[in-house]
Amino acid sequence: MLRQSWDADVIVVGAGPAGSSAAADLARRGHRVLLLERESFPRDKVCGDVLLPSLQKPLSAIGTSLDILAGDAATIHGCGFTTATNIHATGTFRDRQGNHQPWRILPRVLFDERLARHAERCGADLRVRHSVEEVTWDQQKQVNIVTVRNRSSVNNYHAPLVIAANGAFSRFGQRSGLHQPRNSNRGYSVALRTYVQYPQQERIFEVFADADLKRGCCWLVPGPHGMANVGIGTFDSPNRPTRTNLESIFRKRIGQRVNLDGCAPMAGWLLPGPCLTRRTVTDGLLLVGDAAGFVDPFTGHGIHTAVSSGLLASTASHHALLSGMFLHHQMPLRSYEKAWRKAFGVDFVLGRLFQRLHHDQRLLDKIMLHAAHNHLWADEVMSIIGHALPRSSVMRPSLFSRIIRSQLSNRGADQQRMSGPAA
Repeated sequence: MLRQSWDADVIVVGAGPAGSSAAADLARRGHRVLLLERESFPRDKVCGDVLLPSLQKPLSAIGTSLDILAGDAATIHGCGFTTATNIHATGTFRDRQGNHQPWRILPRVLFDERLARHAERCGADLRVRHSVEEVTWDQQKQVNIVTVRNRSSVNNYHAPLVIAANGAFSRFGQRSGLHQPRNSNRGYSVALRTYVQYPQQERIFEVFADADLKRGCCWLVPGPHGMANVGIGTFDSPNRPTRTNLESIFRKRIGQRVNLDGCAPMAGWLLPGPCLTRRTVTDGLLLVGDAAGFVDPFTGHGIHTAVSSGLLASTASHHALLSGMFLHHQMPLRSYEKAWRKAFGVDFVLGRLFQRLHHDQRLLDKIMLHAAHNHLWADEVMSIIGHALPRSSVMRPSLFSRIIRSQLSNRGADQQRMSGPAA
């Protein structure tokens, strides 16, 4: 099928961070891009609203920045962590050079539209209220037939490449065989979120563990305009609490910090778990963002991996268009899977490890007790949690020795307290 008969070089399904980033980059490279969004803007997306400093680099690659897209965002400088036994520690987000690495907090109802409009300014053809119903690969003509329903009609569009950025339950990926491996044991995490009035000026992200929530936590994220994003999440687990139980734990823990009277009902969503062996490419189709499971398994953050995966998919698509090779086993599309495993693999593996450590309440208590009495240790722990330090930092021998020393110190203090009355 000749290029002149294509409706677009690439059709991007979903105008969230992953899809808009891919569309912007491809349009800037000179390709014809059709960006299809099922809803109309402004539209909400249930999320923690966290924009990490690591977004600066991929956003600059598509000609924008956090200052442009989120100049009115709230700023978060650190993290406060309270264990189930009420041990509390607070630290600041700092990089290896000791520089502050603050978060920006901006509701997705604002951020997503701004990024989509940027893609439109770059040259992408953004069409809202266009729902993609089917993607069919024509092997003979080497082109996708994309069936789209809008307000008044159903149309077929043709493009050799489709980038699926339509969320955790992307049915196009599932129908193409791009689902989680059956033996991966990677389910979905559950989260509930709402917004509350929060006029305080405290600029820290707060995390609350709970004895009744073995694999999860509650959070409070101060946002702009005197509001805070508050919620509860639990990691993928075979013994997942019910929604009623989650809301009960949430009200018990967060209700101690803010007034929940009159807040909007909690909105819920599922977070996909990443899997390094998952296929994210088939003939003429690439998965990005939540559709590919690119969500941090420990913190649940996904905006930074979404934007980065959109750029990686754009690069692979660009080379596929230049070479005319659109099959999954050919190098242009194969390079995408190699690229995202290299970019996200270490974080995903260590995120799973942190998830298990979080389940160990005694170890968590020891780490936070030491952090409560040592601000340098607190900054290091919170910086790893806050992505200011790379997770590979936990592999440093010095960090392990400090954990061991803190355990021995705590054990000695426990023995002194036990022997005190007898003396």
